Amino acid sequence: MSTVPAVSTITPDSSFNSFINDITTMIGVKGADPFPVIDKLWDVFAGKGIRTVFLSIGTSKSPLADLEISESLGCPLHICALNDSEKAQWQEVSTVLKERKRDPSASSFTENVDTKWILPKNIRIVDSLPWWNNGTIDISGGTLSTQKLDTAIASMCSAMKLKDGAKRIDVLKIDTTQSAPGMEIPILNCIISAGYRPSVVLVKWSAMPDIDLTTTIAAGHLQCSGYSLVNVFEDKFLYYFNDDNLYEICSWEKCTSMNPIANEIIKASSRR
Repeated sequence: MSTVPAVSTITPDSSFNSFINDITTMIGVKGADPFPVIDKLWDVFAGKGIRTVFLSIGTSKSPLADLEISESLGCPLHICALNDSEKAQWQEVSTVLKERKRDPSASSFTENVDTKWILPKNIRIVDSLPWWNNGTIDISGGTLSTQKLDTAIASMCSAMKLKDGAKRIDVLKIDTTQSAPGMEIPILNCIISAGYRPSVVLVKWSAMPDIDLTTTIAAGHLQCSGYSLVNVFEDKFLYYFNDDNLYEICSWEKCTSMNPIANEIIKASSRR
């Protein structure tokens, strides 16, 4: 049976599982949109440090959560803005970081940005949405260009000068609720289907997984593809990669059971 070409960045053991289940924290608390994340994120990515590949798709109400991740790791922040308005917000962030002060007339989006120590060059705005193919899609009445996911990731990693031509995503944050509610679902599907497995995934669901069927399927697919849900704050979910892909423990070519996963679980239970 074929396997997903996962770009695994971490293969946690039981001690690591215990570590992240017990130690999570909130980032962006001083902003308008805090997110849960693994505490002491540097300890997790110390081996990569400034070579950590951090991709954030969409723009939250505040940039502080994104900035605090980048600040703690010293890595570039790749921002995929979904429209011109979001791009302008992040360009304003870059200006504040460059000048080391915030103009009183600046938008509320940049509040507390001047307290973050991030090189302006590390705010890297991605012009096209990493997607299934090259082209355009309509979002909120506007047109957004798309770039094939592998090409987009290769470009980011090349600019970071990763060794051996590596292509990966280490930290993924998705929040499309401001400009394209629900867009997080096809974006996640694209990334997972392409074989990428970010170690840490932060996603703000446009609808809650236990209420909306489409989100139920997307969240279930994520956890069946090798992720564990670590923490939840409001509609913001924190996942980590554990490499336990339920889809790969069974065959999807046999018609001997109604649900292959349920069948494998029952067999495992009977062997105890």
